Order: sequence, then C-alpha cells, then structure tokens
Amino acid sequence: MKSDETITKAGPDTGADSVVSTGSAAWIGVVVFGMTVPVHLLVPEAVSLDLAAITLALIGGAYIGFGSRDHRAMVFWTELMVAGGFGLVALAGLQWHWSAIPIGLALHAVWDLFHHNVLQHKLLDHNVPSLAQVPSWYIPFCVVVDLLAAGFFALLYGF
Repeated sequence: MKSDETITKAGPDTGADSVVSTGSAAWIGVVVFGMTVPVHLLVPEAVSLDLAAITLALIGGAYIGFGSRDHRAMVFWTELMVAGGFGLVALAGLQWHWSAIPIGLALHAVWDLFHHNVLQHKLLDHNVPSLAQVPSWYIPFCVVVDLLAAGFFALLYGF
C-alpha cells in the first residue's frame, strides 16, 4: 500500500466510517513524536527514563481498550496479557537496563503490524485467532511513533 492511499473502515460499534490517509496518520505520528523530544532533552536522564517507561506501558495498554471493544473474550485476554508483557518490559527498563525500553518500543511496532488487516487475514488462513480490531489510522501512526522513539531513546541513552 502506498503511503498516500486512503483507508476506509467501519468502527465495530459505531457503524460510522472513518476515512484517514495512511500517509497523514504517519505524518501525525512524526509530529507527535517530535513534540515529545524536547521534554526528554531537557529533563534529567532518570526522569526521561521514567517517562519513556510509562509511555511504553501506556501504549501497550491501548490494546486493552481495543480488545474490550472487540467483545470477544479470547481477544480481550490476549490483548490484556500482551499489554501486561509491555508493562513488564517497561519495568525491566527501569530496574534492569535502559535498553529494554527501546527494544520494547520496537516490539510494540511489530505488535501494531500484527493488527494490520492484511496480516490478520494471513493469520486467519493459518488458524491463528484474530486480534482486536484497531482503527486503520492507528497502525501507521503508532508504528511511526514506536520506531522513532525506539531509535531516539537508543541514541539518547547511549546504545
């Protein structure tokens, strides 16, 4: 899919279509990431690590909401367990080594891609349970933020 293609997807409970350009969603991700950079450059490294860990835990938790909105128990529990895993990775970044945080962010980008409709259909073809339905704009937005943040924190903290 080209970055300027438009995705139309009906929300599960709203019945309303949302039309968002994947390229626009990705650029919004760049802007959102860019707005966080000055904070991490201005605060002490320990505070920056705390904020990065909290961010990782929160973005992992976003899928709990998607899972509950999906109304399938197995999907909810899958999303909850994976979100808990991201919380543990964030904690590892604080208690063990900072590198867990950018690694966790990169893994979250992979988790985002697993929710992409094309990949979901391939998983279903192999009898892998479906994951939560996610707004189509969210995937390019979140992948961009995750990967930019992972690279930024790796450079900032001295990979």
